[in-house]
Parts: sequence; C-alpha cells; structure tokens
Amino acid sequence: MMKKRVFGLIFLIFGFTAFAHEYVLLAYKYIVKEGDTLELHLFVADGFNIELERPFQQKITSTFELITAQGTTDLLPEMRDGALPIVERKVDFKGLGLIAMERDYAKNIQSNKDFKAYLKEDNIYGIEIDTINKANQHEKYTRYIKCLVQSDPIKNDTLFNHKVGHVFEIVLLNNPYTLKQGDLLEAQVFFQGKPLQDKVITARNRLGNEAALYHYSKTDNAGKCAFKIERGGDWFLHATQMISSTDDDA
Repeated sequence: MMKKRVFGLIFLIFGFTAFAHEYVLLAYKYIVKEGDTLELHLFVADGFNIELERPFQQKITSTFELITAQGTTDLLPEMRDGALPIVERKVDFKGLGLIAMERDYAKNIQSNKDFKAYLKEDNIYGIEIDTINKANQHEKYTRYIKCLVQSDPIKNDTLFNHKVGHVFEIVLLNNPYTLKQGDLLEAQVFFQGKPLQDKVITARNRLGNEAALYHYSKTDNAGKCAFKIERGGDWFLHATQMISSTDDDA
C-alpha cells in the first residue's frame, strides 16, 4: 500500500540580535517596512544545508497567499511561472505578514532500506511496511509551507496565531518577534483540522557561522509543543505526518 505524507513547515526569524528534502521559504529580509521589497526564495534543503532553489511552479502550486492585518492577498494571479526568486513585491502592509503555500501531490519511490532510514530520521512512528512482497515503498505527498515576516509593528498583532487551514499545519501560540533569549516558543499542531498528539516536531536554528542547533518536542494531548529560545537567528519548525493511502497508482 502506498503511503501518503504531508509536510508542515514554518520559517521564523526573531527580532533579537537533515532530513529528506525539506522545502523552506526564506526571506531575504524578515524585518521590513512599507515600501521595501519583500523577496522570498523557495529552497530544497537538508536542514539548513541548501541543495537548490526552486522557481515558482504554477502547475504544482495549489494555493499561495499573503495574510496581513489588512486582509488576505491571493498571490497566484500575480505570479509568473518559473520566477526566481519566487516572490518580489512591494511591502504594502503594516504588522506581521504570513505567507502560506500549499503544493499539490507528488510521488516518490524509495527502497525498503532507504524508507526505513527515512522513517527513523524524521521521527515517524506507527508505519508498517511490507518488505516481504515489495522491494520498494511508494509515496504520494504534499507540502504545506509558511513564512512569517515583520513589517512596521502594530499594537495587539495576533497574526502569528492565524490558522490558515492547511491539512497539516503548525500554528504559533506566541509572537516570535517579541521573544527574547530564554523564552519559550510555543506552537500547536493540527492534522485535518484536529490537534495532533504525540507528534515529534523538529526545531532548527542557525546563527551566523555557528553550528546549527536541533531541538525536538513531542506534542501533548492538545497538540501543543514548546522550544526554548537559546539564541537569536533563524528558526525553522518542521514535521512530517504519514498515513496509509488507498491510492495505489504510483
């Protein structure tokens, strides 16, 4: 039976100064102001090790939105297929800006050995595979990617907590741009609209030329997890959810 997996990603940078082929949506500058250019790049990466940059792919992009306190902008009509970087647009909003992308289904085949290693490395449990009758494992997967940027701050900005409605989604419970070293970054994880418990979430951090940090937190009964902010820099939350699929046309 083919397996189905979905990816929940959010990339964050704070205001105080790997695994199998993750997609990360990175901003050239995370702290911007009205009139600046918002530049976003979509990379295929192993943790923070960038492998290649993806252009905008119209055919495989299901939804692409910019959500601000002023409303939601559908980015798809203004996108050009093959564009690099994936976004270059004038910052026309105040407060937080949440960019959310949903990519359509793709397929993958791995040997049993590689598939077992992948499950272990990405902390995916409860998946049984047929290694007697099958030499390879087939997957059908989607990716859900979010990026949070900060424009001119506004009072009582709760956009960080906005639930986009992705099938698999990591939702922040506090504003990363107001956190300081030693604080906790808290999040809640949803799958098919319901809190997902006992899911291992990975947090990665990079700061200049220092070695990257890796932290893990398992969600509680309410789907909540937390990470201690040990230092500034770039923070990236990631998880993979996998279920059995009835679609066998790999």
